[in-house]
Amino acid sequence: MDPSIKTCAQALVMEALEHINQRVSCGESFWMARTAFLSSVADDWVRLYGKDAADQAVRGLHMLAPGEVLDRETKRKARDRRVAECRHDLATLDPTRNTRLNRLWLSWFGVRLY
Repeated sequence: MDPSIKTCAQALVMEALEHINQRVSCGESFWMARTAFLSSVADDWVRLYGKDAADQAVRGLHMLAPGEVLDRETKRKARDRRVAECRHDLATLDPTRNTRLNRLWLSWFGVRLY
């Protein structure tokens, strides 16, 4: 692969990561943010940088997991939102499972125990 294509694809991935981080920190899920961003810029990338560079960048983005992409602050915000949603669901939708153990587990690990 041509080094200029690799460099261009890396620059596109870095641009995408900044936008995805911004959208996730505003409350959108990682998967939705990635899909929405790629659908909005895919045609422009192909037109401006060529099919090879755009294809390489999109494949690179699809290979990355949320833990590899999001910065520490964005991960913390997303986890806090998920915990708040889960607490609300426990209290309103499933009050029989709103036990001290379940709430403690939720505060420690960010997910319900049962």
